[in-house]
Amino acid sequence: MSVTEAGISIPESRSDLESLKRAWQLAGPLKGRVARGILLRFLQSLMLGLSFGVVVWVVTGLAGGRPMTTIWILQASGLMALSLLGQVVLGYLSTRASWLSSYEVAGHLRLSILEKLRHLPLGFHQARHRGDTVTVLTSDMQMLESFFSDGLPRIAQALGLPVAIFLVLLSRDPLVALSAAISIVVALPVFLGTSRRLSRLGIKRQDMQAEAGARMIEYVQGMGVVRAFNQVAQGQESFRKAINDFRDISIRMVVQLTLPMALFGMIVMLGAPLVIWILGGRLDALAETGTAITALLLLFSLYAPLLSLLGVMEAVRMADASLIRMDRILSAPDLPVGADARPMGNEVAFEGVRFGYAPDKDVLHDVSFRVPERTMTAIVGPSGSGKSTILNLIPRFWDASAGRVTIGGADVARIGEEGLAELVTVVFQQVYLFSGTIRDNIAIGKPGATDAEIEEAARAAQAHDFITALPRGYETEVGEGGHALSGGERQRISIARAILKDAPVVLMDEATAAIDPTNERAIQTGLARLVEGRTLIVVAHKLSTIQSADQILVVDNGRIVERGQHEDLLARDGLYAGLWSHRARASGWQMGG
Repeated sequence: MSVTEAGISIPESRSDLESLKRAWQLAGPLKGRVARGILLRFLQSLMLGLSFGVVVWVVTGLAGGRPMTTIWILQASGLMALSLLGQVVLGYLSTRASWLSSYEVAGHLRLSILEKLRHLPLGFHQARHRGDTVTVLTSDMQMLESFFSDGLPRIAQALGLPVAIFLVLLSRDPLVALSAAISIVVALPVFLGTSRRLSRLGIKRQDMQAEAGARMIEYVQGMGVVRAFNQVAQGQESFRKAINDFRDISIRMVVQLTLPMALFGMIVMLGAPLVIWILGGRLDALAETGTAITALLLLFSLYAPLLSLLGVMEAVRMADASLIRMDRILSAPDLPVGADARPMGNEVAFEGVRFGYAPDKDVLHDVSFRVPERTMTAIVGPSGSGKSTILNLIPRFWDASAGRVTIGGADVARIGEEGLAELVTVVFQQVYLFSGTIRDNIAIGKPGATDAEIEEAARAAQAHDFITALPRGYETEVGEGGHALSGGERQRISIARAILKDAPVVLMDEATAAIDPTNERAIQTGLARLVEGRTLIVVAHKLSTIQSADQILVVDNGRIVERGQHEDLLARDGLYAGLWSHRARASGWQMGG
C-alpha cells in the first residue's frame, strides 16, 4: 500500500531496517557525526558490561574458594573504576555528539526541504493543506531530531550490554549462551511485525496532526470573518474535530502497541526458565566452573536492556512517519530544467498551448498569440476564463501540458530558473510582504542594491512620501504579510521592488482592482514608470485601464475568442463589447438608486 500525493507514491509502511537506512541517507554529510554518537553510546554500554563481568569474576572466584588477596581486590577495584570512568566519559561524549549532530541534521534537512520547495510547481503546494508543510518543518522535524539525539543512541545502548553479557556467557558455556538467546530469536518476529503495523498508524497520526495544524491556522487567519459572521462555534468545532481525531488515533496506537509488546516481553523472559532448566540438568558438571552462578547473575541483565527497546518503539515509528512525510516533498518531481537557452529579444509568444491543473481537465485550449517587444497586451474575459492561468505560465509557475511558451524565441522551460527570473517580473493583485523592514522588502527586487537605488525605486513607485512620513522611515517593520501597512501602501512597495528589479518583461494581475481612487492614481503613476520601454502583459478587471493597449485578448472558456484594439473590438459587438456595456451600466449604479 502507498500514500499518493501530487503523483508521488510513498510507502505507507516499511520495516525498521528500511526506516534506519532512510534516516541514515537523510543525515547526508553529517553521517560521520551521527555514527560517532551511536558508537560512543554502544561503547558506554559495553563499559557497563565490564562492571558486570568484574562482579561475575569476583563471585565465581569466591564460590570456587579463591582467597581474597590484596592484589585481587586492587585488580577488581581498578576494573570497576575503569568501568565507571568509561561510562561517565563515553556518556558525556556520546550525548554531546548525538545532540549536536541531531541539531545539525535537522538544520540541514530544513534547508534541503526549503530549497526543494522552491523548485516544485505551484500545483504541488496548492494540493496540500496549508498547515502540512509547516508541520513537516516543525513537528515532523522535531520527531526526527529527537530520534537522532535520543532514539538511535538508546537503541545502541540497549544492544551494547546484551552483547557484552552474551560474550561472557559464550566464553563460560556456549550451550547456556545459545539457550539464553533462543527466546530473543523467537520474539523478534513479534517485534518486527508489530513495528510494521504501527508504521501505518504512525503516518496517519502525523497526517492528522498536520490537519489539526491546518485547521488552527485557518481559524486564526480567518478570525475577522469568523467574528463578523458569528461563526466562532463552527470554527472551533472544525478545529475540535481535528484535535479529537488526532487524540483518537494516538490512543489507538497505544492500545495496539500494548498487547504485542507484552507478548514480546513475555517470550523474551521465557528464556529465563529455559536456562534454569538446562542448568538444573547439568548442575553437577557446572558447579566447579561457576557457570551456573554466572548465568543466573547475568541472565536478567541480558534481557532487561532489550525490553527497554519497547519504550523506543513509538519514537521510532513516529520518526519513520515523519520521514515518509518528508519524502513526499523530497521525492516530488521538480519542474524540469533543460539546457540554458538564450532569448533573442523580449517578445512573448504562446504556440498552441494547452494546460490543465488536473490531468483530465484542461483550462486552456490551443492558445496562441504574440506580444511584440515594448508593447502592451491586455487579457480580459469573464471570471474563471483562464486569464490568470495564461499569465502564470510565462514565469513557469506551471508548465504547459502541450505547446510552447517562449520569450525571445526561447522556450521558457529551457531558459533556466535564474535566467527566467532576470527576464520577468510579476506585480500581483494580492501583495505579500515578508517580515522585515520596508527597505528589505524593496531590496528583494535587487539583492545588494544601494540605499540610493532603493529610494529612487520608491520615488518612482510613488511610495517615498508615505515611507518617510513613518516614524522609522525605510526601517519600519511591515509585520507578517505586511499587515502593518494598508493595501495601497503594500502595492506601491511591490511596484518599487519590481522597478528596482528592472526586468524587460512585466506581468500584472490587475494591480489596482481593489485599491481606492486616491491610491489608484498614485499606483497608476508608479506603474507607468515601471512599464516604460518594457514588454507588458496585464490581466485587466477594470476595462477602463486598458483602452490604450496595443492588443487586447478576449478569453472565454480557456480560448482566445477575440483579439484587437479597443475600438475595433467594440465595433465587432462581441464578448468584449458586452463586457464594456456591463461595465458602463455598472459605473452608473448607486446605493438606493
